[in-house]
Amino acid sequence: MSAVQPIHLTASRSTDMEPLILPFERISAADLPRVGGKGANLGEMARAGFPVPPGFCVTTAAFDAFLAGCGELQALYAQLEALDGKDVEAARRAAESTRAALGHAPLPPTVAEAVLATWRAQGSEASWAVRSSATAEDLPDASFAGQQDTYLNIRGAEALLDAVRRCWVSLFTDRAVLYRARSGFGHRAVKLSVVVQRMVLPEVSGILFTADPITGRRGTVSIDAGFGLGEALVSGLINADLYKVDKATGELLEVRVGDKALAIRPRPEGGTWEERLSEDVRRARALDDAALRELVAMGVRIETHYGKPQDIEWCIEAGRLYVVQTRPITSLYPLPEPAPSDEGLHVYASFGHVQMMTDAMPPLAIQVWRLLLPFGKAPRGQGDAPSESRILTTAGSRIYLDLTPLLRHPGPRRVFTGILGHVYENVGQGLRTLTDRPAFQRGASGERARLSAIGRFVVPIVARVLARLFVMEPTRLRPGVESFIESRVAGVRARLAAAAPGAARLREARLALSDLFSQVILTLAPNIAVGIIANRLLVNLVRKGVLGGTEEDLSALERGLPGNVTTEMDLAVGDLTDRVRPYPALAELLRSRPATEALAAARDVEGGPAFLEAWRAFLERYGMRGPGEVDLSRPRYKDEPAPLIAAIVGGLGTASANRAAGEHRAHHAALTAKAEAASEHLVTASRRGLLGGLRAGLARRWVRVARTGMGLREHPKYLLVRVLELARDAVREAGALLVQRGALGAEEEVYLFRFEELIAALEATQTPDLRTLAGERRAALQRDARRSPPFVMASDGEIPSLAAREDVPPGALSGTAASAGVVEGLARVVLDPAREVLHAGEILVAPHTDPGWTPLFVHAAGLVTEVGGLMTHGSVVAREYGIPAVVSVSGATQRIRTGQRIRVDGTRGFVEVLDGGAA
Repeated sequence: MSAVQPIHLTASRSTDMEPLILPFERISAADLPRVGGKGANLGEMARAGFPVPPGFCVTTAAFDAFLAGCGELQALYAQLEALDGKDVEAARRAAESTRAALGHAPLPPTVAEAVLATWRAQGSEASWAVRSSATAEDLPDASFAGQQDTYLNIRGAEALLDAVRRCWVSLFTDRAVLYRARSGFGHRAVKLSVVVQRMVLPEVSGILFTADPITGRRGTVSIDAGFGLGEALVSGLINADLYKVDKATGELLEVRVGDKALAIRPRPEGGTWEERLSEDVRRARALDDAALRELVAMGVRIETHYGKPQDIEWCIEAGRLYVVQTRPITSLYPLPEPAPSDEGLHVYASFGHVQMMTDAMPPLAIQVWRLLLPFGKAPRGQGDAPSESRILTTAGSRIYLDLTPLLRHPGPRRVFTGILGHVYENVGQGLRTLTDRPAFQRGASGERARLSAIGRFVVPIVARVLARLFVMEPTRLRPGVESFIESRVAGVRARLAAAAPGAARLREARLALSDLFSQVILTLAPNIAVGIIANRLLVNLVRKGVLGGTEEDLSALERGLPGNVTTEMDLAVGDLTDRVRPYPALAELLRSRPATEALAAARDVEGGPAFLEAWRAFLERYGMRGPGEVDLSRPRYKDEPAPLIAAIVGGLGTASANRAAGEHRAHHAALTAKAEAASEHLVTASRRGLLGGLRAGLARRWVRVARTGMGLREHPKYLLVRVLELARDAVREAGALLVQRGALGAEEEVYLFRFEELIAALEATQTPDLRTLAGERRAALQRDARRSPPFVMASDGEIPSLAAREDVPPGALSGTAASAGVVEGLARVVLDPAREVLHAGEILVAPHTDPGWTPLFVHAAGLVTEVGGLMTHGSVVAREYGIPAVVSVSGATQRIRTGQRIRVDGTRGFVEVLDGGAA
């Protein structure tokens, strides 16, 4: 151990208002700014009566006094605050220079005296553990685990003061500085307390999680245990024992005895040493059943005290259990709310994964979908506000659908998991895993009524699907859909225009959203469903030999579909690109200037006026669309044109990859021609043999129904985004009024509140100040945005894990084959289509895509996404464009880098990195 720096008798800042030392018994959770997360938790547990070894905290006031002795402090902090978290070497240099400066800062004598006086009063003859406790650690949303230093078995005054100093300096370790820079925590705002705690000399120690950190199950306690001090376990020096226990029943669910090769023991003179364990000891259980029961009971009590799952450090000395730390388990994804009202296990599917938009959404955007979804709504009385769907829940600012009523009954479960498995393979597999659990069937009573309510929608849809499949002339489908959409949009526009701005218009918007989907489902859903069903009938019958044709015919049928509104938008983006292509100055303007600025300047360059006229026409029809358009709060193209400009610039290509004008439309026309030729070949091949005329007739009809119906797949969303545009205008208008009255600080804050909250604020005689609440909700939304949402989860928190595929080449990234074909090319990882440009011929690698992303598809050679299934948006559009696609590739945007050469096998469902770079 290094010698302590000499104590310089220099003045420290006055600490009359803030104590330098706080014993555990005087600390509560409210003292976190004084004693940091670790210290606050220890004090809270000690006050609550849990068996915490005695000790005290050297407060942040003492830390401030220590920093005041460093004359270079302001310059050092300025260097730290300039870090962006990306330059690792810069972070290391800044951290090293800060540690070097603080290593020579004087230790304030008042602090040293206070530490030693308290230490002597509590027992200077004992061994002590000295731990760092930062004000930004062990928090509900960030643990900062392992960022600062800990020193064990400290004995003597000099060693104690040295350990305190080293803990303070460890706030600026390389890892701590880099972690804060990457996580957005200001370096000046984080302070350090030091926990000085009587050292427990344990026979056994370990970690207890009151919820399973691997599966997410809140009802399972997971315990890691080893011999000696816990440092061997947390440092990864041993394979600890693993015990899993049912929290409610005490049943031992799993025991995995680890190879505990060593134990860390304290030395009499201070410090620690490693003891190699004998063969019979290292493979023996560290905990017997009695110790497990005591540990589980202790964990449950601590969790109950804090009201959330805990990560608890514990140890056993001379048969007595001690708790030396607890913190929230920050890695768990939040449970869906509201919680189930019955005792059975509920199962939820992610709405965002099916919609290919998994970002966190603010409260108003989530409420919009509660209003839109017609299932599970309570009857609305005269004058009542519109009811909201009870099958829609919220977890981590994402929408989850409670599918329990459908899945608890064997018949609907088979049908629904089959449909969802076809739409999104991972969702189907996850649902089957969760519904196989025995706990899922408990609480099934009362679901029949809810299932009947859903059936009231299903029966009319089935009847209409059958009529379209066998009776209705296919050419009538598209005009009927388009007429319905126009009438609905006109009706909503008239209703909103007739209402007064503010509260009255918000009420009308809420009502219009509530009424929309009940009619949409009955009118538009059959037209989409019949296209998918007809296509599946053709696929199955061709593969069984009942109808003629080939796999190539079946694949071609899904390309060049007629009437797809999203494809028409993408082709229109290609037309805009062609308007720019002949004019180098216009192209350079769009490349080099921000989108809004470039559009304003375009009128003054050659080709600009004609381009702007086409641009205005495009926005007139498609300006309400944009990335993440299912979220009411997200900017539309008319608000933020950057994604469209990026798509246009990418379509212009590079010197080595120029494309001819009209190539995008020629490509689509060629796909349409191939589809028509495949249709004729399939019909002709079906005419052979007995009953050939009947088979050919059915084949011809179902080919027309399939292509027409699948071409209408995007129309419901097209209607939705047009209605959302009208509602969004009313909401933004209300936001402007509330900003004008001082209730909100910015118009965008309006999305952080529900309709009824906004209406009440607008109608209040004295306008409330909503700015503080807006700040709290914005912070919660930002925390949730950093979470990775599961595609399926259970009400007890379980997130099912899927078995790894064995049919992919070594090192390949597996996923779902979504659009047949193989392509090799350069990868372009795009996280934000407004900021990154996909150049013609590159392979798009994205977290997800929705219609707002698909202008990029016109130029893409292939597609890889982290989420998606066969029938989700990106897959359908990729098949229509004829580009190979693999979706549901876990971690694709982290495991593939822009510029790597990759091979996308859309037939077998995997991606290979070819250029030798690590994937």
